[in-house]
Amino acid sequence: MSSPEEIVLISRVLLANDERAFARLMKRYLRPVRRYFLVQTGGNEALSDDLTQETFIRVWRGLDSYKRLASFSTWVYRIAFTTLQNHIAAEKHYVSIDDEKILPTLQSLTVESASIDSGEVAALHRAIGRLNESEKTCITLFYLEEMSIKEIMAVTEMTAGTVKSALSRGREHLRTLLTQTI
Repeated sequence: MSSPEEIVLISRVLLANDERAFARLMKRYLRPVRRYFLVQTGGNEALSDDLTQETFIRVWRGLDSYKRLASFSTWVYRIAFTTLQNHIAAEKHYVSIDDEKILPTLQSLTVESASIDSGEVAALHRAIGRLNESEKTCITLFYLEEMSIKEIMAVTEMTAGTVKSALSRGREHLRTLLTQTI
């Protein structure tokens, strides 16, 4: 569920149209939502920035519709997911991945760790980019955004079985893609 701090900030935005309170909420979710879009768009920074901005405009405009049935983060990711689906439907094509162009971006998406080889990280992100949309979404939300299956169900409106299946298939596809690159 939402933290008490989030509840207070949401209340301040709704009751007093407090832009500073909204900025604090946005600051909390800006990087994770942008990272979600970067992975989903194959590292397209401009598109990710546009989708992130559109998401937060929708959050601002729709905040009064937040009913606390799910955590605030789940509600924000649901808006992000819908924003991406609307974009895909409008474009009627998927973003292709240009490895040379997006490699630096993908490398910056990961947790900074001296024990992780940047070549392995790049290979992982290229492999994620080759998954189908449901696998990519579920893998990103589960592993990168650390959402539970229940939260992923709320974001994507998939059933538990569909989410688990997409995770299982996605892991298997990643294993296959990554063993081909070694």
